[in-house]
Amino acid sequence: MLTKNQLKDIFACYGFAPLKRLGENYLIDGNIRDKIVSAVGASRGDTVLEIGPGLGALTIDLAGTGARVIAVEKDKKACAALKDLAGGALPNLEIVNADILKFDLAGAAGPKKVKVAGNLPYYITTPVVEYILRNREAIDLAVIMVQKEVASRFLAVAGSEDYSSLSCFVQYHARPKHIYTVKRTCFYPAPEVDSAIVKLEIMDKPTVKVKDEDLLFRIIRGAFNQRRKSVINSLSREAVLDIPKKELAAILDRAGIDPATRPETLSLADFAKLTNAVECDNL
Repeated sequence: MLTKNQLKDIFACYGFAPLKRLGENYLIDGNIRDKIVSAVGASRGDTVLEIGPGLGALTIDLAGTGARVIAVEKDKKACAALKDLAGGALPNLEIVNADILKFDLAGAAGPKKVKVAGNLPYYITTPVVEYILRNREAIDLAVIMVQKEVASRFLAVAGSEDYSSLSCFVQYHARPKHIYTVKRTCFYPAPEVDSAIVKLEIMDKPTVKVKDEDLLFRIIRGAFNQRRKSVINSLSREAVLDIPKKELAAILDRAGIDPATRPETLSLADFAKLTNAVECDNL
């Protein structure tokens, strides 16, 4: 793993520097690297997709497991530096200069599901998580480092302050697990907030059963857009369900939900019951 001074030398040599506005913070703590590599649990015969390898803080050790590693880096200069640092010495490492959100994971993965690892820049955390879950049929698990507050949202339960539509989205497709809290001093340059390592174990089937997945997430997003209001007021709006309150009250009753309940107190299972009740009403 590169030290702070070694990183500075490489930045000077290749003519670039971490961009604060893009959340480019380079890991300099070997203990954190070891925790991530261990949580990924890769071995020979596996394929690991590393998102945003930067200058290889995780890459070398991931490749050292014997797994095939595909490291996708958007920054051209960082990609060139990484190739010089590691590419030639590790035949099982493929370094790709590409935008991860446009990368064809299914095409690159092969027949076996891949493991994902990465230190995600804060400004694209949600899009990358959506990318991971959109490609869930090709992914076994993901071990990612994100801002601590974002990790809290992944893990939040109904009624808690951090509970959100993102909590429901992640928990619908995956089983999130907190691995370790990472102090900001573990990076160069140091970010303004602490981070956390989170493991997402991708589910073979969603955690709740609904007839209409699109309707489920339309209800969830609409509910959390006005999370402090009653669920009947949040969802009866034209932009969400556009159902008269009297009719919606009957649907909520069938789903076992009090119309005066605040959306932030509803569990993912509650939202699933409501979605199926709405669907049945429309038949």
